[in-house]
Amino acid sequence: MTSSKEFKEFDSAILADRLAFMAIALFVVYLITLLASILPVRLLDTAWQLRFISASLDSATVPLVALGLLHLAAYLDPDNPTLQRRRSGLARLAIVAVIGFLLIVPLQAYAGWQSVATARANVARQLSAATGTFDLLQDTITTASSLDNLQARLQAMQTPSLGIRFDNLGLPLPETKRTMLVRLKEVRQQVEARIQAPTPKAIEAAIRDSLRVMLSSFALAIAFAMGAQRKGSDVPLLVEWHTKFSVQSPRSASPAPSEEDYFSRLVPEEDETSETGVPPPP
Repeated sequence: MTSSKEFKEFDSAILADRLAFMAIALFVVYLITLLASILPVRLLDTAWQLRFISASLDSATVPLVALGLLHLAAYLDPDNPTLQRRRSGLARLAIVAVIGFLLIVPLQAYAGWQSVATARANVARQLSAATGTFDLLQDTITTASSLDNLQARLQAMQTPSLGIRFDNLGLPLPETKRTMLVRLKEVRQQVEARIQAPTPKAIEAAIRDSLRVMLSSFALAIAFAMGAQRKGSDVPLLVEWHTKFSVQSPRSASPAPSEEDYFSRLVPEEDETSETGVPPPP
């Protein structure tokens, strides 16, 4: 009977070592994947922030499973001090993961709003630049005093990229102006059609993606909080938080006074000095 028990303990110790090794391997794979996705670091770049959030969430289940395997390994081999220290260290490190996933929630909200705002600002800037250029061209064509003057002013503005060029086909100045203004209007409509603001569908997709990321981050934070543990604590971080908040009873939760208590408070207390004239002893 004793040998059978020792054999089972030996099997548990071997399984615990295997699970611990797998957990460490999963942690290393996650770190390599994360570093490869976020380097080089650009903290103030919105695109980098979104890439960092995506890289953190896409494979976040890998360290979560690794943490669970390490807890299981420590449970299977409670007499292994190295394994217990490793579990305690990674359990404390999981607190950083909890805080990180909680911080992703406002970070994703800000990054999503910033991406939409940046896209709108770029459209407004492009439209403003195009409008200024076309207004200047229209004014140049309208105020030209002669064909030579029109040709010189258009060449000075370097407008071939816009498709507005001087074609002297022997037409008089008014006819040349009319033809060029018609062409300018066509090009202006084409350019404004290419410069488009984010569509409502694109904004809705961005909102849905942001909500998905924020809810997933919150769920992962709760999961890691169940595997995290502060130094000197005997319970997981989530259990500790739940216990702390449940023990603190708000004042509003106190039972409401009965009607007798309420009406008794309306009656003034009897003055003990009214009959004897002598104040009561302290």
